[in-house]
Amino acid sequence: MNHDMPGHDMPGHDMPGHDMPDMCNMNMIFTWDWQNTCVVYKWWHVKTMPGFLATMVALAIFSMLFEYCRAWSAAWRRRQVASVPIAENYTPRNACVRLKSAVMYAGLVGYSFMLMLVFMTYVGWYMIAVVVGAGIGNYLWTADSPETKALICH
Repeated sequence: MNHDMPGHDMPGHDMPGHDMPDMCNMNMIFTWDWQNTCVVYKWWHVKTMPGFLATMVALAIFSMLFEYCRAWSAAWRRRQVASVPIAENYTPRNACVRLKSAVMYAGLVGYSFMLMLVFMTYVGWYMIAVVVGAGIGNYLWTADSPETKALICH
């Protein structure tokens, strides 16, 4: 059955400016399909193989840097605790150290939530990049630290 309606076409009316914008695929279940996905932000729209490979490297580095920040924060905290005598528990200097420590902790929580949002794309490749980056970062910066935590939301 032909549904064409002769005489009802509109030549010259291709509606310029009404192209459909690139839409990000939103996955609600696990997938290996990376094409046309957005990683956390709309501007991080992965469309091509080079873009996909760059995204994988960027996510691994982002995860590695999280481990570095965590190790640096823990080392800074240990140095501060070691430099403050027990008798000076509530001095203004100690309050400043505690404030800086709290700000660093809040920053790390925000950072970890960004990594969690990458996982929430449900794209297996991106999950692998985050996990590999965390493993490399742990090996480089925190494997010998007494304060080892798993990479969880916080």
